[in-house]
Amino acid sequence: MAGTVTFILKDPQATTKTPVYLVFYYNQIRIKISTGERLHPHNWNKNTLKARETKDFAEGANINTTLESHKVNVLNAVRDHIKDNGVILQDKLKAELKQVIKPPVEQDKGQITLLSAIQEYIDTTNKSNRTKLGYGTALNDLKSYQNTLKHPLTFDSINMDFYEDFVNYLMNVKKLAKNTIGTRIKNIKVFMNYANDKGYTANQGHRHRKFKCTEEDSQTIYLSDSEIETLYNLNLSDKPKLDRVRDLFIIGCYTGLRFSDLSQITPDNFTKNGTRLKVKTIKTGETVIIPLHWTIRAILQKYDNKLPRVISNQKFNEYLKDIGKTEEAKLTETVLINQTKGGLRYESKFEKWQLVTVHTARRSFATNMFLAGVPSISIMKITGHQTEKVFMKYIKITQEQNADLLSLHPYFNNAPLKIAK
Repeated sequence: MAGTVTFILKDPQATTKTPVYLVFYYNQIRIKISTGERLHPHNWNKNTLKARETKDFAEGANINTTLESHKVNVLNAVRDHIKDNGVILQDKLKAELKQVIKPPVEQDKGQITLLSAIQEYIDTTNKSNRTKLGYGTALNDLKSYQNTLKHPLTFDSINMDFYEDFVNYLMNVKKLAKNTIGTRIKNIKVFMNYANDKGYTANQGHRHRKFKCTEEDSQTIYLSDSEIETLYNLNLSDKPKLDRVRDLFIIGCYTGLRFSDLSQITPDNFTKNGTRLKVKTIKTGETVIIPLHWTIRAILQKYDNKLPRVISNQKFNEYLKDIGKTEEAKLTETVLINQTKGGLRYESKFEKWQLVTVHTARRSFATNMFLAGVPSISIMKITGHQTEKVFMKYIKITQEQNADLLSLHPYFNNAPLKIAK
């Protein structure tokens, strides 16, 4: 029989799972092909060049059976190749052996694949356009990742090997921030849950306890009540575009509504003689009722009891920064932002106005109400946060502010205990 077949690890010194390669030798010809198997080097016997078959590594026997099958099929393919060509044509043989180890999957035109199921979900979900945009970005990242694999992603691909390799790809190739990577993983879980519900796959690899969303503390800003008041008192009458944006931003600061919800408010949303705002939120579908702050009532009078005209999110943020960087706005405080990106930790310096966006209004609302002593559960009724754990990550208070709040609690202010002599 022409040639020999053996197996090697791609990286015998790896600290995580590494691919197993089949290597075919014949005279001066050497062809190396990935088997699709991966394992940790400590589960590989470097003397027998097989997986260890121990009670701690039960899948070792299955891997060895697969490798032995590859060996037999490859040697048979080599024999057929020589019979057909008279000699070994290295490039042609390599292509043929790849087909032997991983035969192309025949698919009906109408068959649901992983990527087509994701697109189906994006097309049919009733999530907001912003959320759909995020799903589309996740799908594009999966497509670009698939291009590096030289084979299609399938439902069964979604396991811990995929997770480790995909996270590594997003971090080191795409250079994404840690929280962005976490969002991609979160989206994949959503896609796989949809596929499970539709009966497209029974694979539960995405539910593995280590298949988790990476995250770090999101270092975003909020504006204090005094900073919001300063913005409110700015004279922008000679700049009507900035004037409208400022007023709408202030309304956001005192309602906690998302930009998408601000844009849908009409006079019909005001109830109880104009003292309440009742809105069915777009993102969650929940109805929230918010008492109107006196500042909002003053702004509404300015616009004949209507909200200022809403512009695009992008233009809104651009105009906000034009307002914030003025000397009168007093938003020049230095803010340091730490972020992990591409596996490296970066610290960037900004002036506060550079970080202000339309979403800053919502975060300011939640934080300022919390600092004012409003119970978390009452704030969450408006912001829509489902758990206090998530809510506490959302608001932005320093350790010193937290200590100030605690100092007002009766526990720290009761009369001193009498100590028995």
